[in-house]
Amino acid sequence: MTERPQENEHDPDRGILERVAAGDVESFGVLVERHEQRILGLCERMLHQPEEARDAAQEVFLKAFRKAGTYRPRGKVTTWLYRIAVNHCLNLLRRRRLAKFLSFGEVGGSQTDNPNDRPAFDPEDPAPDAEQRLAATRRWRETRRQIDALPASQRAVLVLAKFENLTYRNIAEVLQITEGAVESRLFRAMQRLREAQENRG
Repeated sequence: MTERPQENEHDPDRGILERVAAGDVESFGVLVERHEQRILGLCERMLHQPEEARDAAQEVFLKAFRKAGTYRPRGKVTTWLYRIAVNHCLNLLRRRRLAKFLSFGEVGGSQTDNPNDRPAFDPEDPAPDAEQRLAATRRWRETRRQIDALPASQRAVLVLAKFENLTYRNIAEVLQITEGAVESRLFRAMQRLREAQENRG
């Protein structure tokens, strides 16, 4: 019986990771350089706090370095890195909610009011009119607040689908759930956002 070729056979990152596992530290720098912006962007979209996202991205690569020797390819290295990043961010979000509960206060609720704190993934609005730009910025900040209010599992799917442009199949591999679960979570996330916008209107 002939084996089907694996999707990741031609993944150039595989060879890099194998060299890292063999003790080639410099090769890991190549892997970081190839993926740092993508992982940082994902952390920013998940956490919505730039400083925390930078720390999270560094921790993701540290975890990847430590796990390089135990990596067992079942997909692309990119998918593996996404999985580490999403799991790390979900853990941070759980801790953030716990801290908020224990302090009986709003954690990180004011950073979005300062335009200088705008995370890197905020889209630039092309509107030439200053008043239109301000209105667009306010709408986006409100959308961000609504995304923040989503359950972590729905937020992860929404970010991967709408910001990272991953397919349902890729998202399922990252989150280790079924494609049906991906579709269901994304539908519920989009429904919550629509309802929140209708209630504001």
